[in-house]
Amino acid sequence: MSAEIFSGEIEGVDLDQLGGIEMVQFLVFSSGESTYGVRILDTNEILKPVHVTRLPNVSPEILGVLNLRGNIIPLLDTNKKFGNEYSEVTQASRIVVCANAGKFIGLLVDKILEVARIPLDAIEGREVSGLSHKYVSGVGRSDQRLFLILNLDILINGVPIDG
Repeated sequence: MSAEIFSGEIEGVDLDQLGGIEMVQFLVFSSGESTYGVRILDTNEILKPVHVTRLPNVSPEILGVLNLRGNIIPLLDTNKKFGNEYSEVTQASRIVVCANAGKFIGLLVDKILEVARIPLDAIEGREVSGLSHKYVSGVGRSDQRLFLILNLDILINGVPIDG
């Protein structure tokens, strides 16, 4: 598949030093039975689970907000958002703080798997049958696994902080 077929927008593409291949990096993590990725350039910080302040009248996948150095950040349970069950917080659980257009969101994930540096043409577009156009911008393919690339613009702007 050539890069022209990919329908999503990926910023932060770099050229491989040897072959001139366009490369992009993703933070890949698991949540429930699924594997997801976010652009490494959209990843602000990775935290161990911290205290969360619950909010009334918000969507079930919003666990509350956390205070990160004076910034109030909503925390989304990715397993609840894309599956049916709440995540079980374990030693491997992490909060991935992501930024998009000056807004932040924390993603509670089960486990960080890898930082994948993949060629741009290893990303399948949303035309892959059965993908949710709303939350997924494509499918990445690293050496070890396939992963769904989350659309942070939709996730961040669609998080109902005030109910």
